[in-house]
Amino acid sequence: MSERPRILLALTPLVEREVETVLFGAAPTVEIVASAAVADELPELARTHAADALLVSPDLAGLGGAHCAVANAAGLRVVGLALDDVGREALGALGVDEIFVLPLEPDALASAVRGPAVVPSRPAPPPSTAPAKASDGSSVVAVIGSKGAPGASECAASLASLAAERWETLLVEVDALGSGLDVRLAADAQQGSLAGIARAVENEEAGLGALTERWTVERPGWPRTLLGAPDPVRDLARPGAAANAVRALAKLHALVVCDVGFLIAPDDPDGVSPLARIHRETVAVADAVVLVLGARDVQLRHGLAQLTELSERLAVEPGRLRVVVSGVGAVGAADRLEVEAALLPRLAEHRLGVDAWLPWDGRGVASARRRGLPIATARPRGPYARGLEVLLDALFVPVAPIARARKQRLAPTLPTAEVGASEEVAVPWHR
Repeated sequence: MSERPRILLALTPLVEREVETVLFGAAPTVEIVASAAVADELPELARTHAADALLVSPDLAGLGGAHCAVANAAGLRVVGLALDDVGREALGALGVDEIFVLPLEPDALASAVRGPAVVPSRPAPPPSTAPAKASDGSSVVAVIGSKGAPGASECAASLASLAAERWETLLVEVDALGSGLDVRLAADAQQGSLAGIARAVENEEAGLGALTERWTVERPGWPRTLLGAPDPVRDLARPGAAANAVRALAKLHALVVCDVGFLIAPDDPDGVSPLARIHRETVAVADAVVLVLGARDVQLRHGLAQLTELSERLAVEPGRLRVVVSGVGAVGAADRLEVEAALLPRLAEHRLGVDAWLPWDGRGVASARRRGLPIATARPRGPYARGLEVLLDALFVPVAPIARARKQRLAPTLPTAEVGASEEVAVPWHR
């Protein structure tokens, strides 16, 4: 195999002409393996071609943040090429890994596409065995919150605990910002974590099931849990590392519930940060995404911003997205009627509704703290646990942990007739 980095192209003709000498000259520093004319061709090309990086331009037809996340999940480093500062800003919003404003030096391109986070390319599997999601026989559910601590980590732990009573379930900490499961479980992530799974998958080690069995934490009242990487940037920031680890775990367990950190938006003007990439990859491979919103004003504001990021930037379609409101009735939080009045019209814009309401359960919280358990396990008949049971029934088919596809929600509006300024409006009593 050539030592030159292997590249997928997704460039407009204008940008491609600016770099044709670098890409197709007498002594090119990279090897072009495929090219996409429109953005919708990228997911298939990323799955079926062994490549190291993807070159994109901001004005490619249909290009969005979801395409970049899917490319990362396939193990590709995404490098953006812009003609000016306007294009640079557009690429930053898409969440690419690195941005260059043309003209471009050949050595700079080779260095960028190799990068510190490149996963060595391997022969790609046939298209029929390269699923877009985790696995055909299992489900991956990504539970994600937003700024303001709406309780997403507790929701993930309690949801996995209830699911473990029905099916074989694994709770995976994919929160690169640190959710503290190691503290709650009194365990050491250095003794076994998602980092080890990612390295084993990358090195194609045999006996992954035995390694997973040894590295997971088992505690009474908890589901089997795989802790997060002690150093996420070092262990999981390579494109495809997090996604491949989650895919591998899905082949070993009927249900994988991922506690995902809230950071998914590009937080760096020059591209997406390694921490955000880890979360974006997990969302990209999940069969269902549960967005947890808090009931306080600031939590709702941040939660709606996260909904926009998921729906518009990462293109998580309504069929995969579930919305949960947590902490209803807590001190300082709005009651359910107030939350509905503020939230439901905004959700309707995305053809969504609230799938589960998780009331504040003070007795459950106190019991969970005292006993070191998830709330749903500490008080299984409390309102919080009952709300999660509703979510489980809505999320999975009755006999297997297979994520249901949401039925299409309609947002009917009454037709309004436009009345000109000079037109008379008939009233019932005027004849």
